[in-house]
Amino acid sequence: MAKTRQIRKRIGSVRNIHKITRTMERVAQSKGMKLTGRFASAKTYRLDLQRLLPEALGAATDSLEATQELSQQPLGMHRAQVRHVLLFCITSSRGLCDGYNAKVIQATRARMEALRTDGKEPVLAVMGKKGLAYFRYHNQPVAISIPDTDENMPYQRMDEIATQVMSLFTSAGVDAVELISTCARTKVVQEVRRVEVLPFTTTFFAQAADSKKPAPSPAVGPDGQAVYLVEPTREPVLAALLPLLFKVELFCAALEAMLCEQAQRTIAMRSASDNAQAMTQTLTRTYNRARQAQITNEMIEIISGSEGGRT
Repeated sequence: MAKTRQIRKRIGSVRNIHKITRTMERVAQSKGMKLTGRFASAKTYRLDLQRLLPEALGAATDSLEATQELSQQPLGMHRAQVRHVLLFCITSSRGLCDGYNAKVIQATRARMEALRTDGKEPVLAVMGKKGLAYFRYHNQPVAISIPDTDENMPYQRMDEIATQVMSLFTSAGVDAVELISTCARTKVVQEVRRVEVLPFTTTFFAQAADSKKPAPSPAVGPDGQAVYLVEPTREPVLAALLPLLFKVELFCAALEAMLCEQAQRTIAMRSASDNAQAMTQTLTRTYNRARQAQITNEMIEIISGSEGGRT
């Protein structure tokens, strides 16, 4: 009787876990759908900004003139010697999302070792409580910490973070900025990527744009005249456009990373729900067998007792 009671309690526990994991799966799906819309809107805005870049540069983004003009801007100025590299690492603030955080942290650590091997000093900027907890546990100093992250993060918050990173770069606190986060190849496949975002280069904008299309050039009409008028000069327009591009780039990266997080959590919770359901079926069969064996033993004892009484 004690065995069947224990099995019955375990079945109840597994069923409760199944309810929790199934609910978490649906919540993750809902958050993922919301993030999909936000990310699509942010990507559209980023693409529109990139289309204005050739107008501000006065040349196609893959031309030598554009490269020279970009290198004269504070966010495009290359250092003669790169000593400090800021690694902007995006992790999650919650767990139960399979190996999402482990992959990002592992890529960050590998990049830190590679930089130290080259004689460079990595500087950490970590977004997400999981990444912050890991690096603090391993006594790794974090220059910029962003613990308050979730799917409802407003653009204003990312504006403040990006401004802090740009200030660190323009003041020569760091010589380069690299972004380490996840990107969604498909709905079920996410990969860790590493992109050098500062200093700005024409290669970076070429990678961010659609690789199947040629690099955008200044728009011209049928008569060959420019469609856009840049006033008073291109310099102030470019000076205002580049910081905005950097802020939007970080915002898009954060939204995509959160979208990957919810996708990983959905898969993990679905797997947990399936395992809990399979375990419930196995335990139910075990319970039925134990109960049947107990009933059989009781019947044998009754029959044996009645036969003993007759003799």
